Amino acid sequence: MLHNIQIWDSYGVGFGSWTPEGIPTTGLDVSEDGLVFTTTGTMDGTTESVVVYDDDPATPPLVWGGHGIAWGDFLSPASVAVDPVGRSFVVETDGHRVQVFGAEGQVLQVFGSFGSGDTQFSHPRGIALGPDRTVYIADSANHRVSKWNVAVATDELEVAGATRISTAIEASKKAYPVDGSVDIVILATAYNWPDALGGAALAGAVHGPLLLTPANMLPAEVAAEITRLAPKRVYVLGGTGAVSDAVMDAAQALTSEDIATRLPGGDRYETAIAIAAEVKAMRGSRYDGTAFVCTGLDFPDALSAAPVAAANGWPIYLTPPDHLPTEVADAMMAMYGGNPSNHGYIIGGTGAVSETVADALNEAPFMGYMRIWGDDRYETSAEVARIGFSGLGMLMSRPALATGEDFPDALAGGVLQGSDACPVLLTRGSVLSPHAAAVLTEHKDMIYEIRYLGGTGVLTPAVRTSARALLW
Repeated sequence: MLHNIQIWDSYGVGFGSWTPEGIPTTGLDVSEDGLVFTTTGTMDGTTESVVVYDDDPATPPLVWGGHGIAWGDFLSPASVAVDPVGRSFVVETDGHRVQVFGAEGQVLQVFGSFGSGDTQFSHPRGIALGPDRTVYIADSANHRVSKWNVAVATDELEVAGATRISTAIEASKKAYPVDGSVDIVILATAYNWPDALGGAALAGAVHGPLLLTPANMLPAEVAAEITRLAPKRVYVLGGTGAVSDAVMDAAQALTSEDIATRLPGGDRYETAIAIAAEVKAMRGSRYDGTAFVCTGLDFPDALSAAPVAAANGWPIYLTPPDHLPTEVADAMMAMYGGNPSNHGYIIGGTGAVSETVADALNEAPFMGYMRIWGDDRYETSAEVARIGFSGLGMLMSRPALATGEDFPDALAGGVLQGSDACPVLLTRGSVLSPHAAAVLTEHKDMIYEIRYLGGTGVLTPAVRTSARALLW
């Protein structure tokens, strides 16, 4: 017997393994943050325990448990399942119960006992979590599957700094908490939005954060975050008027391979084309041809699309409302080892992207673009979240609220949300948008954490209180 944990990609190709702390490995699950949770048997090493492995092999695993009947100990732990915020559910075959643990191994809840009643188990062996606070137990000796509803409270997380620049840094730390864990960092101006709107898609394609900077000086706190991440290279979005050569040189000096690449354009549309081209090039043969088309005259629609773009590596193209420029259409059809951007989604109503543009995107050489829209930016944002969940691979486990009245927090936070495949819901800063509230209400059982992008000066306590009242 090999007694190792093997890693396989989605195509069935193995690309690594490691020897576990204890054998045999009786259960395994992977958290949304990429941590590997296992339970161990009684043969050798760290036995009858939960062992949590980080994707960095240099990080020691987190271990808790041991043989016993007290809370936190185990009698033959058989399997483990992890919810979206890292709570682990461990089923014990000989303990006839399920224990629920926090991220650091603290016991939060215990349910079940020996027997054949509705709330009892007899030698349970398997466990799985539904997306809506349901828990399914393979109750082996009772010859049944037992279904439970576990009413765990919704966590709240503020992603905020004192300024828009420090808020972007906090989003980076949340998305990439491990030092030295990214190869590429994206850098954009903190004080204008057109050059940076496509940055979320590029950040998703390269698995790196989007950091913000003033035009003429790289702040010490941004330099410190780049140093912490230890990237090989950096992308700078926009021309020298947006991010100066001095800032670019300072960022380049912090990379391990001394590489900085500027993605400029003569205007916002050309810059979006340059960023989209890089997204497609980085994705290569993995790019499936899907893209977003948004107005270049305002930021909210592109901000709502940003998490979906980041999660899937789909580029964002900007267009004037009344026509699709030839250079944009030509760029969309360009190929970089994968497919042309011949289908996807128009974000916003006809006032943002006209029927003239939509008609152009729904005839040859394009295959067709579906419009996602609402009567205002807040309803459009809600519709993007709904469709993202129902058909674009997005989750509702950790949605974020962001102001729709300014761009910086949702811009950098969109990359964080994309890394977790969860949406950004735009709202007014002083009162929760009814459209955002409706999405939270509809998916209440699936939301394990609500995030606030920005401090209370941006999203007031009244907004947070309203959101909290809708959730567990």
